[in-house]
Amino acid sequence: MVRNHAAYFSNPARKRAYMPVARLRHLRHRRLMPATLLLVIAMTLAFCSRALADESFYQGKRITILIGTQSGGTMVAARVLSQHLGKYIPGNPTILVQPMLGGSHIVATNHVFTIAKPDGLTLVAANPNVAIAQLVKEEAVRFDVTKFAWIGSSGSDGVVLTIRSDLPYKTFEQLQRADRELLVGTTAVGSNAYDFPLLLKEFAGAKFKMVSGYPANPDIVLAIERKEVEIWSAFAASVRPVVQKGVVHPLIRSSVPSPGFEHLPIDENFTTHPVGKALMAIKTGPLAIGRALAAPPATPPERVEVLRKALAAALGDPELDADFHKSQIDYSHISGSEVLRRFTTLMKQPPDIQRQLAKYIKFGG
Repeated sequence: MVRNHAAYFSNPARKRAYMPVARLRHLRHRRLMPATLLLVIAMTLAFCSRALADESFYQGKRITILIGTQSGGTMVAARVLSQHLGKYIPGNPTILVQPMLGGSHIVATNHVFTIAKPDGLTLVAANPNVAIAQLVKEEAVRFDVTKFAWIGSSGSDGVVLTIRSDLPYKTFEQLQRADRELLVGTTAVGSNAYDFPLLLKEFAGAKFKMVSGYPANPDIVLAIERKEVEIWSAFAASVRPVVQKGVVHPLIRSSVPSPGFEHLPIDENFTTHPVGKALMAIKTGPLAIGRALAAPPATPPERVEVLRKALAAALGDPELDADFHKSQIDYSHISGSEVLRRFTTLMKQPPDIQRQLAKYIKFGG
């Protein structure tokens, strides 16, 4: 029996042995508090340090947006965006849009994926059709659309097929009943100018003869004005001003709607062929993604986030709205995560459909 309790409990070990559990936990918590607090402070300082580093990183620098065309609605949209995006990036870097032509945007996309430094200073204004090139295993492809650091998109854009205004065909049904082949002016194989009429020819009874080799859409428009070709298809943003000038008449569109062309019939409704419907639907996938921006893989996540926030803010700028309106380009914000989700879904095609797609869509001729 312990008779002198004070003397007995003066021993720290005995005191702890008889101390209530709750009291012990409280004391341990108090001892841990300084270490936990130091960890929180360290993490906060590290986060703030990274944020300040990102702000100072873009100070006095230039962001280059590579694009695989030198004209058309895609180029106009990229240039409009470049005039406003820098205002919303800490450090306010200058932004330059630089064409890098070749392979229906494949050259520019390859460059950003494999060569460009992943530092947030080089982006690609991607033509989402490059996903089709990857899907059909085009040899020139050196990228994986699911591995890019997607910044976001300035909106989807449908494809519209048009015919020279002086010709008697005013509906697609009339065109199907034509007594001769109509000449289709196209850019490279794999472009909307080529693939959209090709699938209508193969699966919807359109009497088309493909005339490829035109460098860009303005060259096709010039050929139409010279009456060298009769049919042309492109993004709605590129087609709209040419329609308004009376040079061409719109006949049919993709299932992605564009203002002013909603009344047109949809390509998928003109075929009962299951493969044809599937391929037309696949070609619609990139259109729904629209004018997407991407940084190289391995770009620091904090810089990707800075660029994502800047894109969202720029697309809410009233001055940008006025410039897009003046250029007759419709826009909306599609987040980087949503762009990645849509590309990932597009790439998950059954092997038999992939083989059929490769049979009809051959990039690079």
